[in-house]
Amino acid sequence: MSKRIVERVGALASAVTLALAPVVASAAASAAVPAPVAAPAVAGTPAKNPDTKNVMLYLDVFYAALHSDKVDHTVKQRLVGCLYDNSLHKITTAMDNTIAQNAGKVHLDKPNEVLDVMALICGYKPKAAAAAAKAPAKAGPGMKGR
Repeated sequence: MSKRIVERVGALASAVTLALAPVVASAAASAAVPAPVAAPAVAGTPAKNPDTKNVMLYLDVFYAALHSDKVDHTVKQRLVGCLYDNSLHKITTAMDNTIAQNAGKVHLDKPNEVLDVMALICGYKPKAAAAAAKAPAKAGPGMKGR
């Protein structure tokens, strides 16, 4: 009896496969991946765009600083705040201008110098940070000093 069931199921499966073949082929044809569409050309790139090489360098320095154990936490906070509050274009323009004004003092092949400029542009004040680190904590209002 089980042999008969197997034969019937096999025959039924063959009949269903033959009946559904055109439907499956049609569905497969409609699901084919369309040919890629060419990306639209960028309409007129402004002449004032910063050098892409410098942008990549600044982002590399930024990323490395955030992941470095050697960079002070307050510098990292300033960098993140700066990127959050300003466009990358604005930061890059300020970096390029500052480096151009200090030619010979800041070298793009020295990441520490680039980081120093970036931190200064982003509002980090090393003297104020050093003074705050050296100053003892003051007792606030309502607090008694010991």
